[in-house]
Amino acid sequence: RKEFIVAYPPLSAQLIVFSRQAGGERAIERILEDVKAAGFDAIECGPNMGAEEPRAFLRMLNRKGLRIGSFHGELTTALRDTFRLAEIYGVRDLCFSNMGGWESTSADEYLRDIETANHMGHACAARGIHLHYHNHAYEFAPTDRGPTGMELMLENLDPSVVDLCVDVAWVHVAGIDPTAFLREHAGRVGYVHLKDYTGDRHWVELGRGVVPLTEVMAAVNAPTRRACATAPAGHRLRMPPARRPHRARHQRRAD
Repeated sequence: RKEFIVAYPPLSAQLIVFSRQAGGERAIERILEDVKAAGFDAIECGPNMGAEEPRAFLRMLNRKGLRIGSFHGELTTALRDTFRLAEIYGVRDLCFSNMGGWESTSADEYLRDIETANHMGHACAARGIHLHYHNHAYEFAPTDRGPTGMELMLENLDPSVVDLCVDVAWVHVAGIDPTAFLREHAGRVGYVHLKDYTGDRHWVELGRGVVPLTEVMAAVNAPTRRACATAPAGHRLRMPPARRPHRARHQRRAD
């Protein structure tokens, strides 16, 4: 037996939390400075971030000591443009959302989108990009055929090219223990969104809400490759050091 190291992308801050209150791309330089000051080395953003002048945006990221850890798009994301920008930015992870349509209960719509996602996953895999489905709460509700949207995805997504980006706060909103979900589906989880909230989805800093993040992080540090932290705009993005995912992990493998 021998020991080897699996490297992980850095913990990333999702910029969508700044989209309204901070002015989005119009205030991007200040946002990047805040993200770096909060202790992050990377961001997660839409696949069109800096698309008009990507090399200028890359230079800005370099000046701020940041990089793009991943993109977050939709099933309708233009893959040709995404692949071009991913090559420039060095991005190897793409998350996407809204399978079946927002708050859909139609099994047919889920199955249609699952087929699209599998084709998308194969296209991404051919470019060396990992594709991850990011959940909200509605996927855990029953569809018109009985199984939940998540059950349909787990049964029909091709795990060789599409895995799960588990948003632990949305899992909790759905009334499911996110730690148990992560452990039960460890083999299907390739990416994690860390988020916290109080009341009726009032997003707050990590550790200040109702999501059991200590237990979540114990599960995250076991099976997953990537993590992204999100917090509401106007708050510092901060995570206690003890709760940060490992940047690299030792594993053992038989020769």
